[in-house]
Amino acid sequence: MQYKPHEYQQYATRFILDHPVAAILLDMGLGKSVITLTAIKQLIQQGKVQRVLVVAPLR
Repeated sequence: MQYKPHEYQQYATRFILDHPVAAILLDMGLGKSVITLTAIKQLIQQGKVQRVLVVAPLR
């Protein structure tokens, strides 16, 4: 399955990449996880980060 982000998801990913501190405040089901993981992947590929700590509830 190919990931094709919506425009608002692309905007949110760019926002994360452009700001050292960012929060993605979207409703449930709008792709917060994929936005964040896409930004993390790009930051790792750019060599800007090496490790990432993800804190999330179990449910």
